[in-house]
Amino acid sequence: MLWSTFLTGLLIFVKVTSATHLTYSIETYSSVMTSLLSNYSSKIRPIKNQGGSLQMSIDLFLANINDISTTEQKMTTTGYLKVKWTDELLVWNSTTTGMYWMQFNQTDIWIPDIVVKNGLTAFKMMGGNFYYVYVYNDGAVYWYPYTVFETSCDLDVTYFPFDTQTCSVIIKSWSYSRWEVNFTIGSDKIGFYEFVPNSIWDLISYDATTDYTDSATDISFNLKLKRKPRYFVLNLILPIVFVCILNLVVFIIPADAGEKMGYSVTIFLTFAVFLTIVSAELPMNSDSTSILNIYLIIELVISIMGIIISSVQLRLNHRKPGKRIDAVFCMLVRAGRKMRCEKNNVNDSRQGCFSKTCRGAGDTGKINVMACENSTKYHNEADTVEKKDEEIEWSDVSSAIDIFSFWILLSVQIIVTVVIFSYASSN
Repeated sequence: MLWSTFLTGLLIFVKVTSATHLTYSIETYSSVMTSLLSNYSSKIRPIKNQGGSLQMSIDLFLANINDISTTEQKMTTTGYLKVKWTDELLVWNSTTTGMYWMQFNQTDIWIPDIVVKNGLTAFKMMGGNFYYVYVYNDGAVYWYPYTVFETSCDLDVTYFPFDTQTCSVIIKSWSYSRWEVNFTIGSDKIGFYEFVPNSIWDLISYDATTDYTDSATDISFNLKLKRKPRYFVLNLILPIVFVCILNLVVFIIPADAGEKMGYSVTIFLTFAVFLTIVSAELPMNSDSTSILNIYLIIELVISIMGIIISSVQLRLNHRKPGKRIDAVFCMLVRAGRKMRCEKNNVNDSRQGCFSKTCRGAGDTGKINVMACENSTKYHNEADTVEKKDEEIEWSDVSSAIDIFSFWILLSVQIIVTVVIFSYASSN
């Protein structure tokens, strides 16, 4: 019983629905369209009071953020506009005709001359001959022009690749003033019903704003985007940091090995290649400078310093042994030996020996005399060892320069790396 009642109700619903949607014939449809367009001009604003302003609402529905080109400073997006206005000349009685809406080709009726103000492609009106406009019996018109927006975007690359950018799609009427056609933001503002996320950029926030100029109304659809840095961290930043570490290895290579200069120049050329790669990702302007570029330039300077220091080392290392060594170099060598924990163990025995005195008589005096003789013997041995310890060669100077250069430049590397990348990532 319940099943038969359900089937009966379903059949009645289908019949009523079919009757509602099929109450007009093709003749009626054609007759109404012909009647509406008989005295219609697509060149005149569709309001009876031509001194008034035609109100129009616009929404943007995004499908994709295709690309944000840092070098060309442009954003490419795909989507469509929802444009709504009231055409006072396209009104009919839905009760007598049974029609609540119709479709018109956009070339047959008046449509606004909407353009993308900050567009980069060929200047043309939106839409095309194959676009249709939905018109309802009360004159409400809905137009959905679908297009690819290529818009200019002023990018700030200071924090690249941890940067956040704000790009806009600016819509305006090219021919009409705001006293003739006034744009307003629709209820949806920016819709994402069919939006596909981008693999490089995250959409953080969005909004729509209205800018009233002297003669027109501009609507800006603003997108705030944050770059996903993982790709650049793995393929650019980490290799640069690794090469920075290798840049210090030049001070570990002995001067006699003969590879210091070749190694230093190779590291320098590696930084030059990385600088070229980073520059290819950035715009050619002077408005902003990437801190990654600054970091690479600092590393280039450190690499140049390594080449200069290596050249000086090789020069000193191959000096003739007889040449006098300056006191500054001697102090440098002694400090380097202390840093390497090279101690003179003889000094301790020497100091212990001199704590004895030569006093007393009898057998005790003999013992003390022997102790003094032994003390003198140890004293001479200590002087001999200390003299040998003080014999500094030019190779020792070269090694000391290696030690100090390594620790100084390592400290600089750590400070620069931590400061720059902490500052960039915190943004």
